Amino acid sequence: MITRRHVIGAIAAAPVAAPAILRAQPVSWIFYTHVPAATLVPARVSQEIVERVAKETDGGFQIKYHLGGSLTIKATDITTAVGDNVVQLGDDAFQQGNVPITGILRLPMLITSAPEFEKALAVMKPYIQRAFDKKGATLLANYYFPMQIAWSSRKLTSLDDFKGQKIRATSPEQIEFLKRFGANGLTVGGSEVPSALERGVVDGVLTANAGGGKIWKDLLKYTYEIGLNYFEDNIIVNKEAYAKLPAAYRDSLTKAIIDLTPKMTSMMAQEEIDEAAKRKAEGMVQTKATAEDYKRGAEKMVDFWDAWAKRYGSETQEALKKVRDTLGR
Repeated sequence: MITRRHVIGAIAAAPVAAPAILRAQPVSWIFYTHVPAATLVPARVSQEIVERVAKETDGGFQIKYHLGGSLTIKATDITTAVGDNVVQLGDDAFQQGNVPITGILRLPMLITSAPEFEKALAVMKPYIQRAFDKKGATLLANYYFPMQIAWSSRKLTSLDDFKGQKIRATSPEQIEFLKRFGANGLTVGGSEVPSALERGVVDGVLTANAGGGKIWKDLLKYTYEIGLNYFEDNIIVNKEAYAKLPAAYRDSLTKAIIDLTPKMTSMMAQEEIDEAAKRKAEGMVQTKATAEDYKRGAEKMVDFWDAWAKRYGSETQEALKKVRDTLGR
């Protein structure tokens, strides 16, 4: 029998039960990257981010991480895929066609050390954030691979050896550098590089020891260690999906990415040293660029920097000027 006492007790208990009713609904997201192998540092740390978010939200926020090539999305289309909410989270490094201003960070011979890159990134971040926002994406963090150097299956021990070679590049700016030294630069996604090398579509690549040099080493014979530029990655999220996340989920995701993404940079910097030593022990022909090589390379490119920025308008010119002033170039 339901008594007045039972009714009063039930009403009194209602406020205590309310939070359970208002608990955030489960959310499932897709995280897509250009990184082609689970053994690479960015993939390992990204998986750590995914697992941390799931743990902190008691499994309420599940993020499925997909390696490059596992979805029918090209590396060059990740910006659009995130902006259109095809995937909610992206590790976007081939964004140049969609976000041209990011090319400043990859202008060959402009940035020559990690401390310089950090200074340039600090200048560029507001510009990059605005550019992604216009594409429907929010920039959460950046990380970067070690300096991009040259690799080939053919003899490559000097700037002159670039002539006549087909080299996979990661930006239009690198392609321009290659062109100025007689090579043909091609843009090929990371997952497509092995077949391109095997079929002779490309002779070599521009990448770091801790990046493609680690997984494509068996298809390459020469490393010419001239640092063209660093290769930054942008962790971006669909703007609307991010705004709609329950606050606790959004905070967990944001903090995990901000906390863990720097590990990608630091781990790869150490790995660059370790992997270079391994390549030497395995018989890779390694040639370090001389000071004269760097001087010659910069002389070939210095007029290109301003001409490049002018093509993309006043904001890009302004950003480049700030970077050059910061670096004293």
